Amino acid sequence: MTTGVVRELKLRYGDNANIDIATDAIEVYRNNPHIRHIIPVDTLSHVDQQYQVYINLDEAYEINPTQNYVDNYFYRAFGTLDMDRSVELFPSDDDRKQVDNDLDSNQIGKFIVVHMRNWHWAAKNISIQTWLDVYTKLFTERADFKVVCVGGPTDFYIEDHPLFFDARGKYNSQQLKYLCDHAQCFVGIDSGPYWCASASKTPMVALLTHLRPEVIQPSRIAEFAAIQTQEDCRGCNDVQQRPIRFIDCKKSTYPCTSNWDTDLIANTILTHLT
Repeated sequence: MTTGVVRELKLRYGDNANIDIATDAIEVYRNNPHIRHIIPVDTLSHVDQQYQVYINLDEAYEINPTQNYVDNYFYRAFGTLDMDRSVELFPSDDDRKQVDNDLDSNQIGKFIVVHMRNWHWAAKNISIQTWLDVYTKLFTERADFKVVCVGGPTDFYIEDHPLFFDARGKYNSQQLKYLCDHAQCFVGIDSGPYWCASASKTPMVALLTHLRPEVIQPSRIAEFAAIQTQEDCRGCNDVQQRPIRFIDCKKSTYPCTSNWDTDLIANTILTHLT
């Protein structure tokens, strides 16, 4: 989400700006042409002595959850939104080659990329039954495409099914972006893969529980569909204690993760299948 800020800094200052990035997400800035160094954030010290300008983007949206996440970073850095706020990733030739080889060797023709998140923050973990309902409705209509599952090893995956390909933990951020470039669409909730997809040219189908569509919609995506849970307390992120580091569910059981219009989800995905 911060990559657009760096691009804008380089655009404004050109070669006069030597930009270093301190981050825990080092992989995101690999191959980025706008920066000089990537520094593990825990090793950075005395920035006031090393740099003429220091921009701290930490907790920019955690303390201002009612505004678009990416916009919060631009407000922090520039005080305005009058610029390109899209995110970007830069896959290398080797990144592209690995993804291409996987798609070819596994005979993956037409496909969608899906992230069935199953990790901490229960509010983001859509129930497996919801996913199964969606797939049942999808495959009733179409069975001429495959589902490439991304994410980490704890995330959901449908085993022993000929239409599923397991790419969990397989690709880095740059490769995920390139994978999504070739997909019919991306389906998932706010996550790392979600933002990799937002750097690609694929349509996105966002499934939202605690977030409103306005705060999570990437600026670049022309084809973006946001489907919210049917729970009446959806979008509860706006009223959480700030800075927001977890979701305190007033119903305690996170029913939002199971209460979906699965017909709507399936039909929205189908509109992107050519």
